[in-house]
Amino acid sequence: MTTLVNSYSTLAEAKTDIGIAVSDGISDEVFLVALNAASRQIDKYCSRRFWQDATVATRTYFADDNYTTVTDDISTLTGLIVKVDTGGDGTYTTTLTIATDFIMLPPNALLEVPVRPYESIRAVDGEFVQSNRPGVQVTAKFGWPAVPDDVHKACIIQAVQLAKVSSAPFGVASFGDAGFMMLRSQMNPQAAALLEGYVRRVQVMNG
Repeated sequence: MTTLVNSYSTLAEAKTDIGIAVSDGISDEVFLVALNAASRQIDKYCSRRFWQDATVATRTYFADDNYTTVTDDISTLTGLIVKVDTGGDGTYTTTLTIATDFIMLPPNALLEVPVRPYESIRAVDGEFVQSNRPGVQVTAKFGWPAVPDDVHKACIIQAVQLAKVSSAPFGVASFGDAGFMMLRSQMNPQAAALLEGYVRRVQVMNG
């Protein structure tokens, strides 16, 4: 049986949401695969992912300008460490202090509804060094603090579409008296509408 990996809905949640009738004829195995696939489609569509790292990880970034470094989503300030490569030699020997040397943006991310992650670092004392090497090293729990309800719902909607594609003979589904139409695996319009406010349009300059 397929295991869900960072899926934005469980099988039980999806079945409860859509009702037993909708899932008739779709096996649990097909639905599990669809939930995993739908979750990864959402990641690609939004250019971000919505699960939180279990432990901290370290990544490097190029500064976007002297005062701003755009990062991947950071879910919490707990465990956050920011270091800079002041010499441009690939070593991060200077550790910055939050609220003294830098602040995290948006400043009220954790007060939003739904709670949102931090997306960039703003220098307040000094400047980021810009060079041909990534000058900022960030250790943090990346991802989102919690999966938003919109993302959860979009995952279920998209998974139903993908599951129906898998269950339909030869990838088609009947379309009334008009014959057949192809079931497309692209993002469902309802799912896309739910995700619109979560699409990340700023490029992250990873090292």
